[in-house]
Amino acid sequence: MNRIFRTFFIFLLLLTTRNAVAVTVDTNPVKPIYDVNQTLVDDLDSLLKLASTSGGLPQQDTSDLNQLFERAPLAQTELTQLLENISQDSHTHLLIPDIKSYQRAQQKIDRKFDGDASYITDIARATLVADDVKTLMQSYRTLAETTEVVQVKNRFSEPKASGYRDLNLLVKLPQTKMIVEVQLHLSEIADIKSGPEHQVYEQIQNIEAVAQLEHRPLTDMEMMQIVKLRQSSHKLYHKAWLSYKRQSLAQFDTTQIGDQTQAA
Repeated sequence: MNRIFRTFFIFLLLLTTRNAVAVTVDTNPVKPIYDVNQTLVDDLDSLLKLASTSGGLPQQDTSDLNQLFERAPLAQTELTQLLENISQDSHTHLLIPDIKSYQRAQQKIDRKFDGDASYITDIARATLVADDVKTLMQSYRTLAETTEVVQVKNRFSEPKASGYRDLNLLVKLPQTKMIVEVQLHLSEIADIKSGPEHQVYEQIQNIEAVAQLEHRPLTDMEMMQIVKLRQSSHKLYHKAWLSYKRQSLAQFDTTQIGDQTQAA
């Protein structure tokens, strides 16, 4: 009897194991639910999500300022050629300033970097000005593919107190291996910086200069003037940025309509 029971028990155990092995498991990944809001404007979304780098400051491969200035003209030429190609492809406006003067570089090194010239990264520099977020991001992506981006300051996602926004990059050039500065601007915001905000800056400087000459603190009236001046420039920046956000939305809508028409 015990032998019969034991045999029956083993038979049940084998049957259970066989059924367990036969069970199939769906290993296909679960597709995420498509959220239109998350992908509403790809370039705008990418720009705002582009993280600013943290940690230590990038350094040149030498702390000899004379050596850096010997290489600077070649670096500026390399940077200019690289950005000219990007500018043509993305239809952006290229600005190439003069190489930073030796005197100004030395002053910055002494004031900010405790005499260590390896931290000076804007001897050679350039600016690209875009008319919309799409071409700005196109320029950034190409730049990231052709150079080594070593630092990002994304003032579009974290604007200055004034409301000013831009994308400030430090990149290492592939040929000269020198770190240089590239600024990516939106045209309306750049125009405010060089126009109305510069005028606001000068007016604030004049108000503060009068108080310094008279060896006194700012009066309540003067402080109110400064606050109003800063608010005026902040409103201009905010209005310009809103127009670019609307522009990105409009570009996305146009693209979506075009895709739907082709699909039909």
